[in-house]
Amino acid sequence: MQIKTIKSWSEFDRLVSTKHYRKWIFRGQSDVNWELQSSLHRAFDEAQKIYCLSKGKEKSLNRLSHEKVMIDRFKCNAHLYLSHLPQQADSQSWLSLMQHHGAPTRLLDFTFSPYVALFFALEFGETDAVIYCINHHAIRNVDDAYFGKDRLDVYSRALNSEQSNDDPCLLAFEPTFFNQRLLSQQGLFVATNTLECSHGKLLDDYKITDRDAFKIVIPSILRFEGLRKLNRININSANIYPGLDGFCKGMRRQPVFGVEWQERIGSEL
Repeated sequence: MQIKTIKSWSEFDRLVSTKHYRKWIFRGQSDVNWELQSSLHRAFDEAQKIYCLSKGKEKSLNRLSHEKVMIDRFKCNAHLYLSHLPQQADSQSWLSLMQHHGAPTRLLDFTFSPYVALFFALEFGETDAVIYCINHHAIRNVDDAYFGKDRLDVYSRALNSEQSNDDPCLLAFEPTFFNQRLLSQQGLFVATNTLECSHGKLLDDYKITDRDAFKIVIPSILRFEGLRKLNRININSANIYPGLDGFCKGMRRQPVFGVEWQERIGSEL
């Protein structure tokens, strides 16, 4: 995948301004060295490392069985905490709801907005950050050519956590059961149809050109101006994470901007 390291924010604007809305999707990560992988993939890797440290050997995990148990437990208990739930058979929405509340899933959050992705890249951390830019139509076209009329069945089996012999693939989707945060973030998800490979590994295996998938590296020296840029266009924690928690989360960056940026107008009256 081609890597484009920007030297200015005007260069960033030029790179993303020509990408068709909703045809291109974006994901920001605070550290350029982080892999492109789901929380469920990380959970399995961590479990194997912990077991290996204790027993001195690797543990064979039935990843699909573990995922099914997690989903079942969430479905059985979600009503204790939430008043509005998806239909029982709506697997896409159940997975997205789990993702929203921090449960490990095979999903990765993406957004249709490069500037929302930029917020997530700069929200935390001090190192070089990265934004993945992907033409999801190009991925779907590869799957159309490879799976033919069976593509939708392959996607359906993936989202229903069914055992299959399907070749690995990625699929982008918007759930039918939205929440306020997903709307605010112009969000969608990318899932894998296997629990053995990370998103990054599968993306590398797709035969798509650098024009349809590339990474924008953001040097750490540009972080300060980037955060100011986003705040000017009202992309901040208070709007990305609706509610009091999001408003309070935004206070973490108050020392970066300085008190003069935060004082209430008219507070001296």
